[in-house]
Amino acid sequence: MPLNADECKRILDLAKVDGALIFTPSNRIYLTGYASTQAAIAVTKKGAFYFTDKRYLSEAGERISSDFTIGEGSFEQACKLLKRCARVGVEMDMPHNTYRRALGFMQKIGTAFGGVKDISSVLYNMRSVKSSYELDCIKKAQAITDFAFTEILPFIKEGVSEIALAARLEYIMQSKGAALAFDTIMAFGENGAKPHAHRSERKLKDGDFITMDFGARYNGYCSDMTRTVAFGSIEGRKADMYETVLEANKRGLAGLHAGVIGADVQNSVREFFKEKGVDKNFTHSLGHGVGIDIHEEPYYNKQPLRAGQVITVEPGLYFDGDFGIRIEDMVKITQDGADNLTKSNKSLIIIK
Repeated sequence: MPLNADECKRILDLAKVDGALIFTPSNRIYLTGYASTQAAIAVTKKGAFYFTDKRYLSEAGERISSDFTIGEGSFEQACKLLKRCARVGVEMDMPHNTYRRALGFMQKIGTAFGGVKDISSVLYNMRSVKSSYELDCIKKAQAITDFAFTEILPFIKEGVSEIALAARLEYIMQSKGAALAFDTIMAFGENGAKPHAHRSERKLKDGDFITMDFGARYNGYCSDMTRTVAFGSIEGRKADMYETVLEANKRGLAGLHAGVIGADVQNSVREFFKEKGVDKNFTHSLGHGVGIDIHEEPYYNKQPLRAGQVITVEPGLYFDGDFGIRIEDMVKITQDGADNLTKSNKSLIIIK
């Protein structure tokens, strides 16, 4: 389940503050499991307080743990509750004008470096290791995503547009009770050479690769996967490059476990592409953490990975004006490896 009031107080201990203002939507979902457009949370040594307006008040009372004190109001009321705290933690990724308003409500204008502390990194670090509740939500989101991949294959026909196929894929996920984790990437042929291509009216034709990067959101938590399939006849070079990306994906997965440095795993994949003479065609990182946000900690940097983190493995090769291939799985890091949460087939599928 989401955090209870006592678990919220851990923020104060970890950040060494007397109170905390939680304003950003992702962190509000993390603490309460509930999303609304107008809300703010104040955490003090006395407990956790959730303020929202009348549109959400009744539902918030039903959906949020009784450990929280729920009241009518929003940002201003949360700030005023923190006035007597000597040192207040805030999220520094809030808009600057919102930050200045918060200082005013807390009567801390001019004390930003003495009475207010950035707790963003504390929250990101807490969120990066998933609870069993969070993992269940992510697994459900991924199960819907896997289902959608199987269901979309019969709709892949000559002449269908990127826009139409993406719309069908998104409909399938939403019909299973999910929201969209992000705007689906649907790229045919030469458009697949753009890692984050915007869908277009481009029609599917013989010999195209189809890159689909998509994900569902369930109870506020995301999934993320990419599959590249072929339509019609695929000549040798394209098939060879597909097998190269697939091998890179498998090598990345094999290198993951708790304690490993993410950058080392990424570098090993780059070295493999270099051996194949295509390292310059791998133009992005090996992946990213997934949770409430589609991109969140951990990343493939110098920090060791931890058991319970969720991260993607998504090597790709991109040949400008010709084609692109990406294969993405989402995994949970364990002490001795990685549990692949993505169940969809990733051998080369050729649709005729």
